[in-house]
Amino acid sequence: MKSLDKACPSATCETGAAVIGIVNQEGFVSLLPQKIDVTNEFVAIAHQGNTPEKRFRFTNKCVEGGCRQWDGSRCTVIDRVLNMNQGFDGFAHLPTCSIRSNCRWFYQSGDKACAVCPFIITNNIEADEQERISMTETQELVV
Repeated sequence: MKSLDKACPSATCETGAAVIGIVNQEGFVSLLPQKIDVTNEFVAIAHQGNTPEKRFRFTNKCVEGGCRQWDGSRCTVIDRVLNMNQGFDGFAHLPTCSIRSNCRWFYQSGDKACAVCPFIITNNIEADEQERISMTETQELVV
């Protein structure tokens, strides 16, 4: 599989993306067994409530250099999360995932990425630094 065929597991809510998980009451992502395509109607409805990325996990094509998280050869999101959580052992069994076969994070970091994936909530650019600090202090894993 070519690098450009990879899927970003932390995309934004936009037409053409797909929902791969729902943020549950505990603040973790419950991954869906099958992804759900995002339509114009879904986008309109999802934006009526809290930020969609804080309620759902989306996937879309990994755009590599077109993304601010790309460092030239890798997605830095999963690298940073794994680096900050080196003591996390993960789960006995990996969570069900509809995109694992072409997931950018799995491609880079294997099972370790899958183990921390449910703890990662996409934090869009409108969040200020204080909000990001608050989020990291309240989660089991630093995200």
